Formats: sequence, C-alpha cells, structure tokens
Amino acid sequence: MVYLIAEIGVNHRGDYGLALEHLRAAKEAGADAVKFQAFRASELASRVYARDQLDFFSEVELNFSDLERLFEEAQKLDVTFLGTPFDTDAVDFLDQLPVTAFKVSSGDLTNHPLLAYIARCGKPIYLSTGMSNIGEIVDATGVCRRNGNQDITVLHCVSLYPTPPEQANLLAIRTLAQSLDLPVGYSDHTVGIGACLAAVALGATVIEKHFVLDRSREGPDVALSATPGELTQLRRSIDAITLELGDGVKVPRPGELEVAQIARRSLFTVSDIKKGEVITPDLLTCHRPGTGIPASQYSEVVGHRATRDIPADEMLLWEMLEGV
Repeated sequence: MVYLIAEIGVNHRGDYGLALEHLRAAKEAGADAVKFQAFRASELASRVYARDQLDFFSEVELNFSDLERLFEEAQKLDVTFLGTPFDTDAVDFLDQLPVTAFKVSSGDLTNHPLLAYIARCGKPIYLSTGMSNIGEIVDATGVCRRNGNQDITVLHCVSLYPTPPEQANLLAIRTLAQSLDLPVGYSDHTVGIGACLAAVALGATVIEKHFVLDRSREGPDVALSATPGELTQLRRSIDAITLELGDGVKVPRPGELEVAQIARRSLFTVSDIKKGEVITPDLLTCHRPGTGIPASQYSEVVGHRATRDIPADEMLLWEMLEGV
C-alpha cells in the first residue's frame, strides 16, 4: 500500500501543545507517519545574509526535548515518527530516539556533507527533489550509496508554496522511476489532494502531504496543507486507487469469464445445413451468447462439412463438424 506521511512543517508555530494536537489528529486521519523538522535556527541560516530566515525559524523552532516527547507520544499512538534533520546534531538526536527513517528536505539535496552523515546512519532515506534536475538527484543518491546506504526513496517535489497545477509536473514521477531504478514518491505542495491521487496513479509509493488542523491559522504552509477531513479523504482515496490499479497483468479478472459467456458471440447458422454440406461464409453469422464456437474462430470453421443436419439459427459446436 502507498505510505502516507503527514508533514507538520512549521504549522505548530513552535508550540509543543499545538504540535501534539497535530500529531494526534494526523494519526486519527489515517497517516502512516507524522513528520517534524529538527533544526536549530542558529545553525540553519546566516545572521548576516539570511537574517529574515533566522528570525522566522527562531520563532517556530521546536527544541529537541519537545521533539523527544512527540516521539514518545507517537509510539503510544502507534504512528511512525519521522524527522527531517537540518544539521549533524539533529541527525544524531533523531538517530538515538530512534527514528526508523530520515527525510531529507529539497533544500539539502545538494548538501553533500549532511547527506553523507545521514547515509552513514544506515536507515532508510526519503529524498525530496524540489529545485533539482536529474544530474543533481543522481549526484545526491550517489553520495548516499558511497556512504553505504542503498535504501533510498526519491520524492518528486516542486518547491513552490503553493505549487500552481500547471507547475506540478507529475509525469516527472515516471521519469525518475525510469532514470534511477529506485522507489519514487511525491512530496506535494499543491492546494487540495488531487495531485496526490494522480501521483498514486502514476506509481508513487509514498505521498507526503502538509497537514494543518485548520486553515484559519497563519503560516507559510497553511494554504497547501490538508485539514484532518481532507487527510482522511486522501487516505481513503489512496487505498481505493491502490486496489483499483491492480497488478498490471492483463488477464480476465475474477468473474469476467462468466460475463464473457453472456456478452461474447458464437457462430450460428443462417439457414438449414444438410449433413455432409460444406460450411461456407454465407451460412454463418455471429450471435450471443458466447458458449459455442467463438466468433474469433470463424475462419477455422469455413470449409468443414457438417456431421449431421443443422437447423437455421443453431449455435455451432465442434462435434457438428467433420475433421476437427
């Protein structure tokens, strides 16, 4: 089944109580995993060149002790706790909790030192690919592999908040799967759940969707986040689509052969045929049901002789023909 990650992002606004509400609501809505970001603003942005980012992230930062409490609550709720580390201390912290996998943000796709450090933990990696091209993605997965980690799921992503529909580029999911020979998922920044469902139909094995308790709250991710009701609908729809996609083998599905007996056609006689008479095209037609000689074997019937008298509008059977 498709793995559904509820990305809380900074929708908790740095408030532990609000983060806990998001965790519980995401579990209730059907998420397989709930993801939080593990960062220290002072290690994320330059005081000189990115002061506005530093100020913002200082306001929405959850400290490591809060994240540990959220991890413990996730264990009680039986929902997976995932974390995105933004520095090596955060990697060490998440590793010792212990998280079962790491998420790498699109912004750190080219942060090869951090990628290498995460890879050496030996845990599965979900790698977001916003703002990147194939070459950069190949380089990033190469860093992980050279550091002993082959367990990588690449997430197609567009880093526009929100992403306009015409920029979602969902067919890149197929491109990534063909180019990388790795599992491919989708980290969504569009409004609504439609793009996520299309991604599942295109083969995404993981869906990451931002999550918020309600959209009346302020925050940079709110507009593109799913509410509890929408996440519930997303879970149900993903499960339905997964079932509908099937195994891809084109054979009759259970029950179809019975339908074929009704809907397909058999060979019937147009007029009376005498014993020993040669079957010619003008003596044949195709009618339902499909329980006699199939219409597809028309050419194999023409030229044979009848073994007995056959009345008009009779379904042909093989025993009515000589030499078959």
